[in-house]
Amino acid sequence: MKLIQKLRKKPAAVVALLLVAFLIVTGALVATSVYSMLNRVQKTKKISTKELSCVDVDGYVNIALLGVDSRSMKKKNLKQHNTDCIIIVSMNVETKKVNLISVYRDTYTRINGTETYNKINSAYASGGAAGAMKTINQTMDLNVSEYVLFNFKMVANLVDKVGGITVNVHDYEIEELNKYTKQTAHNIGQKKYKLVKKAGKQTLEGVQAVSYGRIRKGVGDDFKRTSRMRVVIKKVTKKLQEKNLAELMDIMDDLLPQIETNLSNNDMIGLAQRLSKMEFGKSIGWPYNVTTGNLNGISYVFPSDLAANVVKLHQQMFGQKDYNVSGTVSTIAAQIAGAAGGSTQSSGGTAGTSGSTYSGSGSYGGSTSGGTSGSSGSSGSSASKSSGSSTGSSGSSGPSGSSGSSGSSGSSGGSSSGSSGGSSGGSGSSGGTGGGTAEGGE
Repeated sequence: MKLIQKLRKKPAAVVALLLVAFLIVTGALVATSVYSMLNRVQKTKKISTKELSCVDVDGYVNIALLGVDSRSMKKKNLKQHNTDCIIIVSMNVETKKVNLISVYRDTYTRINGTETYNKINSAYASGGAAGAMKTINQTMDLNVSEYVLFNFKMVANLVDKVGGITVNVHDYEIEELNKYTKQTAHNIGQKKYKLVKKAGKQTLEGVQAVSYGRIRKGVGDDFKRTSRMRVVIKKVTKKLQEKNLAELMDIMDDLLPQIETNLSNNDMIGLAQRLSKMEFGKSIGWPYNVTTGNLNGISYVFPSDLAANVVKLHQQMFGQKDYNVSGTVSTIAAQIAGAAGGSTQSSGGTAGTSGSTYSGSGSYGGSTSGGTSGSSGSSGSSASKSSGSSTGSSGSSGPSGSSGSSGSSGSSGGSSSGSSGGSSGGSGSSGGTGGGTAEGGE
């Protein structure tokens, strides 16, 4: 009982571990029923750190929170599902602070140690939790060997259990919010749901809150989406703090079967004891600096110099001032740079990728785009210059295209500037991707 009272007085500890906290709080509630309750959580076996490509991050415990859009947590239902939510919960064992690192789901990287490059959220679909953790470790030089997997049905049920959350919905968010509400309700098997009719502060029920944390297209894209997700986490956790013991027990009884983890019962109980002394630290979106673009008609978030993003992560979040990235990160970084250089906004003779700039509190800072198409003309048109809102070095000029569609000559490469500069465009299109910054701090 003393432990749960400590957790309630330490909102940061609970905020930082929304889902892990459910397991921990349950284990700390009533000593006589610890194992009987925790045994309702779906458990998987531990995986060796070598198999997961773990890199030493001294003094920190890093746990992955993975959210899947699946109606059921049965393995047959989880197959081929992507993790639309990827959050690293990072605990400093010395300072007792807990940080959150939200990884942009569209981040282009190497998947599960193979030669395949794709969005980081696809790692779970192809390799399960082990594949997701290995991909995270190889991309970010981390030591993630433990995870908590949940589905959005669990989050919707939780929000309903706490009576919904109050959110200020903007008019430009309504259309996407309602679209995802219908989609999410269908995915989790919920027939009755509400839609938002006007902007302003209002109480969102479970399926709406999940959808609010998922909207991105045209409303801040993947960067703002992760910020909204953290808003949902914090508001739900604040409501949890107001619940009494009986109410918490009822909530846990409903939610625990909807969670999968490789944390043992002893792990969770031990973690609970450590968490009672921890405080909330930083909350960021990662990668810090990015460009956006299309490959074969699919949009991606390209880290602008993956190695630099990883160095900054280890300096700011783990206090490693003179950090040098692993050979694995260097290899992946080179491949990403090449792919970003060949990406375009759309196929055939079109301009370079649109570049977006995001800064502060995970907010949407605006976007700029490359030049126009060089199609159907006697000569391709010159690409326009674009710049991000943050200061950075100039992007390199794109090479002149071989030819625009139906044109006698290709368009000249434009240049773009952002926090890290743009990459050159591919053949037959105006060069350059817009640079951007993805600062997701709160």
